[in-house]
Amino acid sequence: MNEHLETLAPHPHIALLLKQYARDLAQTTPSSDLDARVGALVAAGRQKSARAPAREPSRRLWPFAAAASFAVLAISAGILIGMKLEQSRDLKAAKASAARAAGWSSADLTMWPSDSVSFKIPAEYSAQGTLVAVDPNTKNTSTRYWIDVVVSNDGTFRIERIVPADPHQKQGGHDGIAPQVQ
Repeated sequence: MNEHLETLAPHPHIALLLKQYARDLAQTTPSSDLDARVGALVAAGRQKSARAPAREPSRRLWPFAAAASFAVLAISAGILIGMKLEQSRDLKAAKASAARAAGWSSADLTMWPSDSVSFKIPAEYSAQGTLVAVDPNTKNTSTRYWIDVVVSNDGTFRIERIVPADPHQKQGGHDGIAPQVQ
């Protein structure tokens, strides 16, 4: 691998910088002052430096140790609180999905072993003149009807009848539109 690197020529910009560096190195001369200092250091030999008096490290470390301990406790408490929140969120979501699933699996909507299921849907007329299913809890904006629907096991959807939601309302409604199903 090294042989391969040695055969490659350097990038042109790097080659230019290397030439300039080589020229600068060739022009430098060692200083006689530097040579004298190095010689004095070599001749003097290694001197043992006097050790600094030992300070009481335990006294200086107590504030840092206390701060680090407090930080560990705070981080641990944050992690525990986060875990509890995450677990409660997961538990809440699981309860909501179980409640949703239980709402759809009620006995009156079960298809098996019965042949079909019937139920009523509230509806109102749309701007296009067709009946549209609405939320039963919303306020009436126009004449409301009940649509009796039968759903069979094979997936067929059949409308049995359409009746006004208000028993005092005459057939056809007070808006003059006769119910039509498309």
